[in-house]
Amino acid sequence: METATKRYIDVTDEAMEKLARAFKCTEHFVYLALTYRKDSELARKLRHTALKEYGGVTMRHCPECETLHNITEDGRRLMVQNFDNGVKLEIDKETGAAVVYDRKGALLSTRRIEGIPELTELQKYAESL
Repeated sequence: METATKRYIDVTDEAMEKLARAFKCTEHFVYLALTYRKDSELARKLRHTALKEYGGVTMRHCPECETLHNITEDGRRLMVQNFDNGVKLEIDKETGAAVVYDRKGALLSTRRIEGIPELTELQKYAESL
């Protein structure tokens, strides 16, 4: 399912048809509910049913980029992400230290990553430059 929203519930086309029949609504409304563009009581019930009864999976968009997992000569384990805009993100897997470089290699930002939400935020930042 193609969406422009940050999160959505992914279901098969067959499940979307069944949800529309079950809730007596259009497939377009099902799409709007599953992409959180509608937030009525019916939309919330539809999302709940999609997850519990139709095998729906909650999804979240994140930036697409090349990701490499490297071990440096001194033994540091790094995750390196290269974005289409030329920005490079390096994260030390042991310490969580993250560094963002611009397309010319100049340092833009340093911070410590504690968890996935912070990583996602930093990836979005890098992608937006």
